[in-house]
Amino acid sequence: MTVQPIDGWRFFVKGGKMDCVVDLEHGKCDCGVYAVEKIPCSHAIAAGTSAGLHISTLVCPVYSKDFLFSGYSENIYPCVGQQVEEHTCFPPDEKRGPGRQKKSRWQSWLELSRMRGRKPRKQHMVYRCSKCKETGHTKPQCKK
Repeated sequence: MTVQPIDGWRFFVKGGKMDCVVDLEHGKCDCGVYAVEKIPCSHAIAAGTSAGLHISTLVCPVYSKDFLFSGYSENIYPCVGQQVEEHTCFPPDEKRGPGRQKKSRWQSWLELSRMRGRKPRKQHMVYRCSKCKETGHTKPQCKK
């Protein structure tokens, strides 16, 4: 990708699926991925590396460890006035479906052909035409 600076924070990036204008200050790109996911797209990464920025500075701080740890740092209490009953929860009972259980392995071509009621075609057998009695072809492919 080729990067052309517009001003201090804006860049024009050529290449990829489309040409885009990237604004690193506001975290926006014309492709729309950077603004929605808050993770830099390929255009933003190219613009950031050409500006000399580290890629981790372009990612939104919501994805950092500090935000994750702060979310679980305090206890979470139920709302006031709600009755919380203490009981153990078990997984739901499993009911088997009707019919025979499925096999857990892939069957070979020999097993599949036997299930269909046909014999597998032997590769070493020499086939002979029933019309002209020549080898190398069968009756449907016969030219005579």
